[in-house]
Amino acid sequence: MGFSIKELMYKGKYLIYLSEQELTGPWFSFKLEGKNIGSIPVILRNIEPTPIYNMINTRKGKAISRITLDFNITEYLKKLVQENKLQSIPLQKKEFIRVYKDIFNPPLVPYISTFFTIKNISDYAMKDFSMYFVFDFDINGLEGYDNDLSGYDEENDIIYQYDNTGLYGGFSPISKSTYYETCSTKDFTINQNKINLSNTLHKGEGEILSALQIEFKTLEPDQSFQTALVLSGGFSKEELIQNIQEGKKNAMKHLHQVNRSIKSEQRNLQEKGFIKINLQQAEDC
Repeated sequence: MGFSIKELMYKGKYLIYLSEQELTGPWFSFKLEGKNIGSIPVILRNIEPTPIYNMINTRKGKAISRITLDFNITEYLKKLVQENKLQSIPLQKKEFIRVYKDIFNPPLVPYISTFFTIKNISDYAMKDFSMYFVFDFDINGLEGYDNDLSGYDEENDIIYQYDNTGLYGGFSPISKSTYYETCSTKDFTINQNKINLSNTLHKGEGEILSALQIEFKTLEPDQSFQTALVLSGGFSKEELIQNIQEGKKNAMKHLHQVNRSIKSEQRNLQEKGFIKINLQQAEDC
């Protein structure tokens, strides 16, 4: 349960095609800190099985879709105890971190903008918080998934992949990235021994994955972190950059609308249909 792009096309050409769900969306890392739990390192993929992620509500429209979900700290700690990675910790109440995702995909524009708002509604601090954007592009789909090249435009903070047909796919956040990386998809990893991306590019052609990282110091209880990501394609590097720059300018105009939505009462009410689903143990969803 989370956010994942299964397929993405640009003017009839595939940029993402049947990629693994966990390799097309946001990841998070931080240290959960509090008096009764000490310091616990956390790494979350863009999708995590219930009950680690709890769905609150969804709204799908023609141009805007909204997803609200919680990272269930209580269930995450329970899982660590079951795996003998943590001693049992008595919690006075259930603890959560809320994640809001607002996806703008209007017709007749060459980009998708997705807003991510993370609000710490727990009693614990989120130290050394990082957000990663991970996308396994398959430029030209199955016909060209394993011959991609990659690059990073530092001036515009855009990471991208392309192939010898001249088709490009890339993305950039409105917050300045701290680290970047492209690598063979099979070699991609984020763990306690490798929290930061490498600031390196894959050499030559291959089945490549692209990632950007935004490093943020600490989210104390009731504090929030917000950014937006713009994805696009192009039939040249210049067209890709132009599309993403246009998308980022447009995203800035929608910040007020997004913030109004996430503060609304309706956005924070759980839909009854998700209550039973969230209690179920799932391998993936």
